[in-house]
Amino acid sequence: MNSSTQRQKVKEVEHFLSQLEKRGRILVSIAAELEALADTTDVTRYRPFREQVDNFKALSLILSERLAALDAHPRKDELETQFHKLQVLMLRLVIKTSLKFFFVMSAKAFLPLGSRELFQSELRTLYEAEKMLSDPRFKSDLDASAQDDLDMARDILEEIIQHAPALLNFDKKPTANKRKRFR
Repeated sequence: MNSSTQRQKVKEVEHFLSQLEKRGRILVSIAAELEALADTTDVTRYRPFREQVDNFKALSLILSERLAALDAHPRKDELETQFHKLQVLMLRLVIKTSLKFFFVMSAKAFLPLGSRELFQSELRTLYEAEKMLSDPRFKSDLDASAQDDLDMARDILEEIIQHAPALLNFDKKPTANKRKRFR
């Protein structure tokens, strides 16, 4: 690969790292807001955080592909280290914020319709976080409390899912076992 192509790829990686840093700052800001409003937090207040986490993850996938394409560029290690730090930040933030949010939600007597689907999506995110925690590259940057918090968040979330109402499904056909109504 020629040097101008490599320079272009490095510029792309730097651009995506910059965008990922912006997403990280947004995540930190939203997490701080959620923490400040913990007692009044509801599903709607949590949704922007989730959307930003999804944006962060999508951008991370693109960036990891771009980093892999750098071959043996002299700055590849430096750029990968920066990317890794951002991943660790996101992982810590997701675990900490999710744990607090799930704890608040578990104390609510009633959750809105569709909560089950939202929380099932959250469960997938926690399993992805657990996979990252088992990666040796991340283990060295996270202490044991991260795994403990993740385990607790998952336990709380699984309990919430059991009691959370699902979206109404109007497509279901009545079963033959149901009694017929009188005319």
